[in-house]
Amino acid sequence: MARFRLLDRWRRPAEVERDHTVFVFSGGSVRGAAQAGMLRVLLENGILPDEIVGVSAGALNGVYLAHDPTIQQVGRLEDLWRDVAEKAPIRGNLVRNVASILRGRSSFDSGDRLRALIAEHVPMEDLAEVSVPCHVGTTDAATGQVTWWTSGPVVDLLCASTAVPGVLPVVELADGSRHIDGGVVCNIPLRKAVSLAPTRLVVLDVAAKFAPAGKQTALSLMMVGVRAAAAELIRQQWLDVPTDLDVLHVELPTVDDAPDFEFGLVPELLEAGMEAAEAALAEWSARG
Repeated sequence: MARFRLLDRWRRPAEVERDHTVFVFSGGSVRGAAQAGMLRVLLENGILPDEIVGVSAGALNGVYLAHDPTIQQVGRLEDLWRDVAEKAPIRGNLVRNVASILRGRSSFDSGDRLRALIAEHVPMEDLAEVSVPCHVGTTDAATGQVTWWTSGPVVDLLCASTAVPGVLPVVELADGSRHIDGGVVCNIPLRKAVSLAPTRLVVLDVAAKFAPAGKQTALSLMMVGVRAAAAELIRQQWLDVPTDLDVLHVELPTVDDAPDFEFGLVPELLEAGMEAAEAALAEWSARG
């Protein structure tokens, strides 16, 4: 009997470790356009995802790629962002925003334009209908915890994941809870990505960086507080990434006053994303 066990062990083929590349799409409002440029360079260099994690604007890009991870699909994503540049999905009228505050509304914008844009361009109805597994993060407005979705109505999920607090309305999802922007507490979802047991992380980072207030006004100091909290949460996420894990970090350089809703900058951001990916790839190749 022992002899047969030894023969069986000898015949069993050695397991080959399979690469598992997880793409991580950060949030970043209009800076999400740069991720489309990053994707063009990555796919042209043969770097493809086995799994995708995304929040906020990154969730939109991630879902689009997960449906069809090809250069042709990246081209369609670039066209979507160019459409955003011509027809801003969020109203920026100051008078309207002030009126919304005075009337006690929960958001400056109704979200109708953004929902219509997503519904027009989204490539599937249910998140489960993808070629590559995709995890979309939203923030439960009742608990402050991130909820991860791999199935469900795509339009609702993306509207929720991009619902910047105070700017866009909350969205009630299938769990019966109301949800807001997934990037509020998890703007670079590295912890979720690491939980998927990757052999490589490709991080498409367009998150706004912390910057001190140029002017000491109530609004500027409030934004400093928000950015400081976000920066610390991101730092904590990076601490969860194993030091021996292969990481390709494609980071968009941002200035202190990095725009959130200046949609006219989309063409520049597409180019900046390509440049950032080319630089990151060169450094990554030299390191490896």
